[in-house]
Amino acid sequence: MDTKRGFPLLLSSFWLKIIAILTMTVDHVGVMFDITPCRYIGRLALPLFCFMATEGVLHTKNFKKYALRLGVMASAISLIIVATETIPFLAELNLGLRYEGVIFLDLLLGVLAVYCLINKRWYVKLLAILPLAYGIASFIATTFDDCGCYGEVLWFPYFLRTQYGWFGVALIIGFYLAHLLVRLFFKFQSNTSGIDADTYKGTRTEQIAVNIVSALILAVMTLLYFLVNNIIEQYIYVRIIYHVQLLSIISGAFILLYSGARGYNKKWFQYGSYLYYPLHLAIIAAIAAIVFSI
Repeated sequence: MDTKRGFPLLLSSFWLKIIAILTMTVDHVGVMFDITPCRYIGRLALPLFCFMATEGVLHTKNFKKYALRLGVMASAISLIIVATETIPFLAELNLGLRYEGVIFLDLLLGVLAVYCLINKRWYVKLLAILPLAYGIASFIATTFDDCGCYGEVLWFPYFLRTQYGWFGVALIIGFYLAHLLVRLFFKFQSNTSGIDADTYKGTRTEQIAVNIVSALILAVMTLLYFLVNNIIEQYIYVRIIYHVQLLSIISGAFILLYSGARGYNKKWFQYGSYLYYPLHLAIIAAIAAIVFSI
């Protein structure tokens, strides 16, 4: 039933991760040196990281280790943010990390939500609302901080906030729902066509369907994120560049090309991709400090 003809699936998990890392790096260069076009390119990174996080939950052999790695990185980034605010010589650099949030917290909350949803017990499934609620609370706290209407928000510490509020968490959940919707579609089709729904399981046809639904969910979530922020801006000042975030939809083109294969996954790359985040930020910040001091 499967055929190699049709829509090309060219990108493995490895290549999606490489594209996400490169666009993220360009984005952070744009942040440090105030280069607007770089921020546009950087909008492609988050959806790809969220998509791969969902794939990670669904295919990992040890969820505890996977979640632990994200938790360790989230804790490390939180400590770095605190250090840039409290250690004098780092505070003088004015890196602005206080306002960026902890991206690994977005990913951790998202995978925890999916892990709850794939559990067979209904009461565990209900727990998936907690990570999303955390993201919403973080979004609210950051919104009021940006506004300054009520002073600094102390009930939600800045070093424990997600980077994208509820958006990243919701994307990861949405990409998981793409898998569910495709299964439901094939099950419905099997009732009318007589073809067993399991026939499509693990096939290229199923992967294409998941990719298409994931790209559509990305578009819907991104538009919702834009609309929510647009409504809020009518009453409260919003600092985040939510207009530019619409460019996230473009990353759906890469998702459409996803093959479902893992690709290159040596240990050095697996752990190096985690360590790359703080290292590349440190290097870019050091270069910016040198350039602006000249």
